[in-house]
Amino acid sequence: MRKNTYRAFGIVLLATLTACGGGGGGGGGGGFPIAPIAVTPNTPPPATNPDPVPQDPVLPALSLDFELLTNEFDPVKLLAALNAEGGKGFRWVTSPNFKTDAKRLLSKDTKATDKYIVEFLDVGLSQADYLTQIDARGAHGFKLINDGTLQRNSAVSAWYSYTLETSLRRNNSNTDPNNDPVSLDGFLAQLNAKGAQGNRYVGEKHFAPLPDGRFNIQSVYENAGNGAFQYEMLSRAGKDADFIAQLNAQGARGFRFNFIAYLKSGEAKAFYVKDKAQTSTFSYWIADRPADASAFLAQLKDNASRGKAFFIDNYASGTDRVTGPGSSEPAQKIIYSASAQCQGVLCGDLYAFSIMSGY
Repeated sequence: MRKNTYRAFGIVLLATLTACGGGGGGGGGGGFPIAPIAVTPNTPPPATNPDPVPQDPVLPALSLDFELLTNEFDPVKLLAALNAEGGKGFRWVTSPNFKTDAKRLLSKDTKATDKYIVEFLDVGLSQADYLTQIDARGAHGFKLINDGTLQRNSAVSAWYSYTLETSLRRNNSNTDPNNDPVSLDGFLAQLNAKGAQGNRYVGEKHFAPLPDGRFNIQSVYENAGNGAFQYEMLSRAGKDADFIAQLNAQGARGFRFNFIAYLKSGEAKAFYVKDKAQTSTFSYWIADRPADASAFLAQLKDNASRGKAFFIDNYASGTDRVTGPGSSEPAQKIIYSASAQCQGVLCGDLYAFSIMSGY
């Protein structure tokens, strides 16, 4: 159709020119020359600026120092070593492993006058005796830092009370070692009910099996007399970039990452906690975990100088893997955190003990 239209247009144009004397071969003029149709050149699109490279925010340096102690397995010697360092202001944070070399990581606020005292609980306590001991020591300022260790900062006045609740993070109703529950909705409801009363979940404690052989696993809650806590549960994002995005989205809303729990299906759930009495926000970064202790310690100190606090040292990457002869396993990462306007209990190292390997 378009070709026929052009042909008709040409015939009309030719007839018009002939009538004007433009079609003859001689005499009076050769007609008007047909000027070519001007074509407007395409205007190139304006150049776009490249996306800016993300830059870490400039954060004030933290007054943190770290040290690593050789992992002493004799409890008497270990207690003496921890208390010697505690007198210098160092507190026990966690126990990282480096191949076959286990260490104790201690942290110190260099601007404070903190002094720490450590006590070990007796082994094999019944549920009733365990609660009696931790509650009695909590009244004197000792707080649980793992299920068998209490630590007190003698430079501050504080008290803690503890309660135990049957675990809904685990399935106590059977003897299957893989006793993760089908659903964690009940556990989330328990966290929020206890949190509304000022009780913060600090971990779980395994006691001797019940007389009928069922597990006896108790959730441990701590109350320091202030704060009300709200919990949220999200599916754990698999890739590292997605997980960091989830952490930062929750952190911007005032929720701090707390721990990972698993369903019977193997699905991982990330739990976040918010101190409703505070207006804190949190930011997160992932870094490769150094393979040796000296590089690990140097990385902690370097990040502290740039405002990033050590948070988790054994995060199993959802993206990177370490391969060897006949093996492949997730690469270990470190998560660093920074907080703004943070004054409550969520500002420090927030380990939920007994599940530190579950990140």
